[in-house]
Order: sequence, then C-alpha cells, then structure tokens
Amino acid sequence: MDLKKFLADYVTYQSVSSDFTLENGMAGARKYLIGFFNDLAIEAREVKFGKHAAIFAKTAQKSDKPTILVYGHYDVQPADDVELWTSDPFILTEKDGRWYARGASDNKGCHSAVLVAIHDLMTTKRELPVNLKFILEGEEEIGSCSMPQFLRSMKDELTADFALVVDTCSLDKGNIVITTGLRGIVGCEVKLKGQDHDLHSGYGGCLLNPIGALVDLCSVLHTTEGLVNVPGFYDEVAPPYDWEREQMKHLPMLNDELKESLGIKHFKLPHGDFSAAETIRFLPTLEFNGIRGGFQGTGIKTIIPSYASVKISCRLVPNQNAEKIKNLLAETITNLCPKEMALEIKFEQTSNPYLFDAHDDKNEMLSRATKIAEDGIKSTFGNPPLYLREGGSIGLVSMLKEILGIDSLLIGLSTAKDNIHAPDESVEIAMLERGRNFFREFFSKF
Repeated sequence: MDLKKFLADYVTYQSVSSDFTLENGMAGARKYLIGFFNDLAIEAREVKFGKHAAIFAKTAQKSDKPTILVYGHYDVQPADDVELWTSDPFILTEKDGRWYARGASDNKGCHSAVLVAIHDLMTTKRELPVNLKFILEGEEEIGSCSMPQFLRSMKDELTADFALVVDTCSLDKGNIVITTGLRGIVGCEVKLKGQDHDLHSGYGGCLLNPIGALVDLCSVLHTTEGLVNVPGFYDEVAPPYDWEREQMKHLPMLNDELKESLGIKHFKLPHGDFSAAETIRFLPTLEFNGIRGGFQGTGIKTIIPSYASVKISCRLVPNQNAEKIKNLLAETITNLCPKEMALEIKFEQTSNPYLFDAHDDKNEMLSRATKIAEDGIKSTFGNPPLYLREGGSIGLVSMLKEILGIDSLLIGLSTAKDNIHAPDESVEIAMLERGRNFFREFFSKF
C-alpha cells in the first residue's frame, strides 16, 4: 500500500476537534478510516458518547492468540496562523525529505505507519499471528472528554493483553524511544470580570483594570526561582528511578543542541540538580497557554476592558493526582483573586500521569512485546531503543490503565523537528517508512 497516498488523502480532512464549523472534516476522516478497515474485512463502527465519535474496529478474534489494542487519534490541532505556513496545511507537501501538513506527524502520520503495515500483512499473509483491536478517537486534542464513558461502556469488547500507542516522540530516525511515562494534565481557563462593560480609559485610576489584576495574579503563581507557587503542589511528586537518570546520559541533545532545537538562548532551571532534559521528563509544571483581554485590533482603542482571561495547564508526574491538583489550583487562585473582581474558573482537561517500569515483568505479554520491539527497533532503525519518560500527556493511556487495567507500549515516531501543534508541522519521510517496516516485523514476530 502506498503510504504517501494514504496519508495525503487522510490529511485533506480538516478534522479539528475544537472547531465545530469543521464537523464535516471530522466526519470525513471517520468515513475514510472505516473505508480502510472495510477494505480489509475488519469490522469497524463509530461510537459516540460526547462531542465527537471514536472508531472501534477489530479483526476476527481467536482465543489462542495474543490481543493488541492499537490506539491513535484522527483529530488534529487548528491550523491557525495560516500566514506562517509555507504550504497549505491540509495538502500533503513534500520538501527536503519531509511531508508537511497538519497531522502529518501528530497523529495521522504516526498511526498511518501502523495501519499501512497492517494492510501489508493482511494482504500478503494468510492469517495474522495476533488479534487486533483499534481505538481511533476524535477528542484527544480537546482532552479525551468522553473517553472514560467510552471505555466503561465497552469494557467487555476492549479486553486486550496490552495497548500499542504510537503518539510519542523519539530523538531522530536513528534513536527511537520506548516511552515509559507520560505526564498528566490539568487544564483550565481563569476569567476575571470587573465592571459590566468596557469603559473609556479616562475612568482609569478609580477602578481596578481586569488585565492588570490578571497579570498580578499570574505573576505570583511562580516563585522568582521558577517553582510553582501553589501550596501542596509538589507534595506527592515521585523521584525518578536510578536507571532512568542513567538512560538520560545517552541523550545526544542535553544542552546547547537542545537549546537550538527549542529555539531559545537560555534555560531557566528551578530544580538545580535536574538538567533541562530531566526537568522536562521528571518534574511537574504550571504554564500559561494564552491570555485575552481588551482591544486586539490594529491601532489603539482607549478602553478599560470589562474582563480578562488566561488559559493555564499543569503537567503532572507520577504520584500526583489530577483531581487533587485541580482543587489546589482552584483554591490558590480563589485566594489570590482581588475583591474587586468576579472570578470564574472553567476546567477543561484532566488526566493522571502514567508510568510503567520497563524492567518489571509482571505483565508477561507486555514484557514479551517490549523485547520484540527492542529487537525490531535495533534491526530497523540501527540502534537499540532508549527507555525514557516524555513531557507530554495522552489522557487515554492513563484511562486504559485505571479503567481497564491495560498497560501500554509507547513507541515514538515524532521528533522535536516536527513542529507538532505549530505552523509547518511535518514528519521525516524516512521515519514513517522505517516505522512501517518495523511494525510489519513487530506484528509478525508474535
């Protein structure tokens, strides 16, 4: 099967889950995927509990075979700032050994490598050595809001020995990472409202400006050293395993190269005994993702706005609990809110962190799969894998563990150069092609 054509057709569907004017793009992506499964005589259907349907599919199930649950998401981030794209974000464009498009990496491209590998096997082999089940969701980019209900309602159908997730990052096509942990997330929007309506700025001096109040509030959510200034925030943080810190020494990008890849000149490291690469993987954060208030147009409009708002996300690490952090954050912000302002906090994303010890063999099938992956990565990509945590979050992974008791094998085909969530998202063609070859071998080895 032509991987380029499959992905080129797939990315044309503007499946932006956060934009309800693009529902046709969401529906088109689902139809495209169901058509793919139907062509292979794989049972597939849409299942909807929340804003956007997920696709559930499965091959014919044999009791004497291991069962792998393959996960991916067909929704993508908005392609805003279109003027910063050098090509149409919804047309796959090839340039300098890379494919450019929204979703080319996250996550359409990465799970396309898996799907095309499965197509190769099912059209050349008489029978797969494994049972396969699939979840392709449409809400990952908006917090997987309805997926807990999805998992609980389909608990009997979703039984599996482990889940395979290809939605994480590696260093480059020669250094593939098996991800051992993901940070959890708590995301919210905080809104401060002052007077009933915008006022002429000549009234300034006798009332509190919501923008100023919001800036003051945000400024004290970190200490001057950069630590999160929410009481109790660090209480349950679990330290990394010793072997994890040893693995970090193998990273090719630790200092200057990491700065260059991130486009920054200096690190700010509040935890003195952790490097930047370790801070990203082992420690929690509180970040401001967007701020709004007042006049945003060209020129000047002299007003005092009636409200200002900020979007905040906290990334959580093992032992931290999303619900507890949510409550601590709400309490802190409430206490900091000045009396002149009405406060509104709207939480939109919560998921717990996920961690599995790659050296723990309690799950026999996962241990076997990890060994098969390790051998296949070495033969396909040239080097044995690194075992590292990742700084991002995939809500469904922790949900699979908490609701269904299913652990996940996370293998990354994205890299820092892919500009995930940003203009000119792309993926290295060689990475996806090698990934396709790897997954053909991976499934065959069972």
